[in-house]
Amino acid sequence: MSRPLPAARLSSPHAALFVVGFGAFLLLGLIQAGYGPAFPRFEARFGVSTATVAGISSAHFFGSALGPLLLAALLTRFALRTSVMIGSAAFALGVLGLIGAGLLGVGWPLMLAAALLTGLGFGALSGGFNAAFATLGAGPSSLVNAMFGIGSVAAPLLALGLGAYPGPFVLVALLAALLTASLRSVRIWPVQPAELAQGRVPVGQVARFGLLFFAYVGIEAGLGSWATVHLSRIGNPHPEAVTSLYWLALTAGRLGFAAIAARFQPFRVVLTCAALALIGSLLIAVPVLAALGYVVVGLGVAPVFSTLLAWFTARFPVRAAPLMLTAGSLGGAVMPALIGVLVARFGVQAVALTVAADAVLLGFLVVWVRLKLRD
Repeated sequence: MSRPLPAARLSSPHAALFVVGFGAFLLLGLIQAGYGPAFPRFEARFGVSTATVAGISSAHFFGSALGPLLLAALLTRFALRTSVMIGSAAFALGVLGLIGAGLLGVGWPLMLAAALLTGLGFGALSGGFNAAFATLGAGPSSLVNAMFGIGSVAAPLLALGLGAYPGPFVLVALLAALLTASLRSVRIWPVQPAELAQGRVPVGQVARFGLLFFAYVGIEAGLGSWATVHLSRIGNPHPEAVTSLYWLALTAGRLGFAAIAARFQPFRVVLTCAALALIGSLLIAVPVLAALGYVVVGLGVAPVFSTLLAWFTARFPVRAAPLMLTAGSLGGAVMPALIGVLVARFGVQAVALTVAADAVLLGFLVVWVRLKLRD
């Protein structure tokens, strides 16, 4: 039977972990949302086209998909703190590369390489901290992931105050160096019981969880990537504002769920979230209700990521958790591309209908996973 997730343990032994973890996720949100505002500067500085400049985000996301795999490899030889420090150092060096390559004008390929290194460190950092906080429970995991959303919301404000480039990148590089050094202060990292941590990794069950992460991130990234285009084409007067509202709803939902996560069984949380995502996406398909639908989806799916991570680490060795993040990254890469193909062929309503289908898939998968766990 599916059990409620472990209660959030915010006790003093983990105080340093929470402080550093909050800072790390804020930084990750800042850098991921910081590329877009800098696109025009990159175009002008390197003389590349609008289509080409988007490659810097692709390089970052490709690196972020490989980062959890790097972390998994590091964990076979090093402790979690050391592995996360290596990821943090790679992240800091990557951001420094983005600054140096841009200021020196040494060539667009080096900017792409720096973005790849930044993404690699990003993925390792995200994987390490997510694994640690998921071991503490869904509440702490949801809380630190909300910090990522706050960083994403703050990034455009930094661009407004410091200029899109290089100001925000310099700040992120300095803070990333500070983060790497401060990781030494985290003496206590959460650990699983020895029998669980040293247990085998059942390939079939881990693969099924991977599909859950793939489906969930597909909803979040697919809708987030196409929201502004969809809203513009259906005549919404404030497409950018509604898109921001979607991300704010996602962040607020994670903050709210952090306080109540321990009361609910993970299976029921994810199944309820899938139902809300389906309802919200159907509302999005109705132009006059689209804005409400985006809020419903954002609030509805907010608990999924942290719940899945905590559920996974409660049953399987934490060393396999980075694989779940890679599966999620693949969902985030595939779903926006798939929506693009369907929009080109069937029109903009394919956005809402594809997300609705993905929500149904998520619901089916979580039922399948639960049934298999009870075998």
